[in-house]
Amino acid sequence: MPKQDGKIFMSKLLQQQGKMIDVGDIAPDFILTDNMGISRSLLDTAAEQYVVLVFYRGDWCPYCQLQMRELGKSMAQFDEKGGVLWGISPQKHEINQAFAEKREIPFPIVWDEGQQVISEWGLIHELDPHQSEIPYPTTYIIGAGNQVVWRHIADDHIGNRPQTSEILAALPARS
Repeated sequence: MPKQDGKIFMSKLLQQQGKMIDVGDIAPDFILTDNMGISRSLLDTAAEQYVVLVFYRGDWCPYCQLQMRELGKSMAQFDEKGGVLWGISPQKHEINQAFAEKREIPFPIVWDEGQQVISEWGLIHELDPHQSEIPYPTTYIIGAGNQVVWRHIADDHIGNRPQTSEILAALPARS
């Protein structure tokens, strides 16, 4: 990818920073349906266990594919620490379901229809030929009361995504 594109991505990210949900903030609640047809409430789930929320660009993104699959391989470790993984996508249920099956992703992927959550959390950054709008690749850990305890925003769409070990290290042990 040409450096200029990376600079444009970074410039948009910096412009958006003040609007994004940050560590210590109370994340807006949402109830979205996952790829299996189950309604998921962030507030209800975070009251009982930490939610690791992974905003990803789409099933067509090879970097998202790798990240989501790697996270799925560590489900037992997240369970041990009292965390649950959710992907959040601007893509329809059918696409999320096919993506989860093809990439062997064992955790729920919720559909942010109309990019309402992505927008409210300040994560929309560009128009894309694959979708009308996509999120910055961002990972959050949300605790009780929807408090953000950790956040990682990729500074480009290619790399700088958190390793599974980094997320696990940031995940507080639930008592």
